[in-house]
Amino acid sequence: MSEQTSAPQVDAFSAQAQFFHHSVSRWLERKDVTIACGRWSDGAISEIIPDGQAKLLPAIYDGCFNGVREVRLEGQSHHLHVDFGRIHKLAYTVAPSVCLNFKPSFEMRLLTLGAGGAPTDRWLVSLMLETPYSEDQLNEDIALQFLVQAVQEARERPDLVEVRIDPEVQVGPIGPQLLNLLGKAVGHGEGVDWDTALAAISSPALPELAPFDPPLLPLLRKALALRDASLVIFRDRTLIEFKTERLDGIHRYEEAGHISWQIGDQHDHHCHLSLSVITKVLFSAEPVSCQGGGLNYTVWFLTSGPCGNPYRRDGYFSIVLNRPYSGRQPRTEVIEPVLELFRLFQHESWVEADETFIRVVHEGPPERPTRTELNDAPT
Repeated sequence: MSEQTSAPQVDAFSAQAQFFHHSVSRWLERKDVTIACGRWSDGAISEIIPDGQAKLLPAIYDGCFNGVREVRLEGQSHHLHVDFGRIHKLAYTVAPSVCLNFKPSFEMRLLTLGAGGAPTDRWLVSLMLETPYSEDQLNEDIALQFLVQAVQEARERPDLVEVRIDPEVQVGPIGPQLLNLLGKAVGHGEGVDWDTALAAISSPALPELAPFDPPLLPLLRKALALRDASLVIFRDRTLIEFKTERLDGIHRYEEAGHISWQIGDQHDHHCHLSLSVITKVLFSAEPVSCQGGGLNYTVWFLTSGPCGNPYRRDGYFSIVLNRPYSGRQPRTEVIEPVLELFRLFQHESWVEADETFIRVVHEGPPERPTRTELNDAPT
């Protein structure tokens, strides 16, 4: 947070940190919890065994450090610092774990923010149930407690909590048991399928809705008409880029009640996107190395959960200006239409902009910084 952060933003930040504090504290009260720090994919994991003796100390800092907490173990010098300000979501997860000889673990992962404050699927700390099994059999009482707490918190703060059951677990040996337990946790009882049970976590009673066109369509059509821009789809080890000048618009198809959206002509390069999953449009201006330290003007189309983008987990796709500078000078003829697009839709509830973009709207596009200015900039 900067000095210009508004009071409502500060209040929301504090409330989010306090929610994480409360949830983690509930976990630490249990005697069967391990605190795991690190990930095997990064080469090492350390484990703290608190045996119900760990306490999460209250916040002692203000401002951007209000999320910093300390986990203290009674009678021990070892302790752990966690910054809830760098956490964006709690992920209740059931997934195969090397710690349990590849049987599914039951854990809550603290998902971190990445570069530019983008939400990621990475975690540095997780809290794991030590003994979810009795003689290689799933302990249903412990598993049900885990699922009930996960569902309660996901319904209380669906923006901050998600529940993940790995697909491999769903079809694995404990899959049928776990599905029955999840059915109980969501209030449906036994006999539900995975899709119904998982959907009921955040929405206990979803009404049938008639298909409708996404409200973002007018914005997307204008974004695809931006000059010298690309539609970008980024996935693990794959980046797909369509020059918007080659795309002839959005095409709607309906078959057997299923609606799909095609970007681009059938006889040219095109892609199919599930526009109904987009919950937010974010206008961003972020300094990046590929622009020589200048601003990257991006319109992000975001989902409510992970979609496979390694840069930002909710980044379904984006439309990016390719060349916003000529030398050091900003190309206002291509940047101004992006600013105008934001002005046109800024009052929609699903449209947001980051702090730098808002500053450009009010003050105009800055020049590209020199190498000296980049070297002198605070880190």
